[in-house]
Amino acid sequence: MVQTAPYTSANYPRKTCSHYSDDGVLRDALDKLIRNHWRKLGARLVSSPSTKLLEYHVPSSFDENYVLFNWSSTANAESIRKVEELSSFLSPSQNISFLPSMDVIDKLFRPADWPFERKNEPPDAPLLYVHLTIFSDASVVAMSCPHVLADQFGVASIVKAWLKVARREAPPDMLGYRDDVLPPGHPIFDYIDKESRKGMMRARGKRDQTAVMAGIVLDLVKAREEESHIAFVPAQLVERLRKRTSKVLAEKNESVPDISNGDILTAIFTKMTRHDRSEYSLNLSQTVNLRGRVPGLWDDDGDRFIHNALHYATSNLKISASTPLHEIALSNRQAINKALERSEIEVGLAALRDVSKRRQVMLICEPFEKLYSVSNWCGAWKGIEFSAAEKEPQVKREHAWDMLVLGQKPRISSLRRKRTFVIRNGEHHSSTI
Repeated sequence: MVQTAPYTSANYPRKTCSHYSDDGVLRDALDKLIRNHWRKLGARLVSSPSTKLLEYHVPSSFDENYVLFNWSSTANAESIRKVEELSSFLSPSQNISFLPSMDVIDKLFRPADWPFERKNEPPDAPLLYVHLTIFSDASVVAMSCPHVLADQFGVASIVKAWLKVARREAPPDMLGYRDDVLPPGHPIFDYIDKESRKGMMRARGKRDQTAVMAGIVLDLVKAREEESHIAFVPAQLVERLRKRTSKVLAEKNESVPDISNGDILTAIFTKMTRHDRSEYSLNLSQTVNLRGRVPGLWDDDGDRFIHNALHYATSNLKISASTPLHEIALSNRQAINKALERSEIEVGLAALRDVSKRRQVMLICEPFEKLYSVSNWCGAWKGIEFSAAEKEPQVKREHAWDMLVLGQKPRISSLRRKRTFVIRNGEHHSSTI
């Protein structure tokens, strides 16, 4: 089977800290998932000579020598608590904490020869890379795949299907195995008179594109180095701030939309980005999941479609160090609610296609303004647990673990600075900033 894939160069690393896992159970389950069910995961990405687009090449059958995925594992007889670099992760503070960056975690659990981008891949590279680090009381599963294959909900869906097979259950049928289920829609020109795309996802003309890129380069000249951290935010703190924000907004306006914990997190990290600056215009964008919201994905229950199904909400606001948290949270919520309207999804997808066709970088920014982008994937990892691969039932062990998911998009680069990737475990939210 040959299927065209949209272009991207990123790889997704994932670190999942769970219970003491059985290497053989997990490896065999992933093999069966790909060989017998989700065969597309065993494809190779190949550039088409005629269109220059990436294509999935899936063999008609997998022979014994065909590499379905890259797998490796290491065993450590000690407790995971002995790893000094993880102490702050395993016993986080009840306050906002700044912890080591993903680079530190990568050095611990990510094999050094894994590619960070597709250009670093060896010939005939598989789509999935998995490394299992087994401690005496916990395991760390590191995963990586090209961004073109899956977004965060997609990666989580792969893990869910994988664990279903580990439990000797049949995974759901993959949605979009052969066809592009996202509707082709109308070209952006059909919408151009209906609504301006200024301050939103859009293809820019040469003059605007030059001005936007010049502003980004100027920012990089002023701040060449960027220190990355993982920030942990207690869920209880987020909930308190959400209630306080909702109360303040209700006192000002009776018809304000409901504020979510995600709005509060977005507001917190947006304020932190450039707290030392005077007022400036900001294009604040956030990814929106399209599963269950567009034709072709109506019947997706969140576990069947792995490919990128994203749309962008954008709020444009004046911001400074003194801008109240509730104003940012409200602006973000209003932008998301608008982005979820059917008409806005259609024009947003048309704009994305236009940007991709012109091969422009997907930056939502206007000339002489600043940008900040948030990806909130808290919902993607709900309900996932690795008990099917446990060697020892958790109830018999002294310490019980909540699953913790860490990850990031491509390694920090000039055009992706100050993007936020949000994940969570049971008690805390965390963000790579």
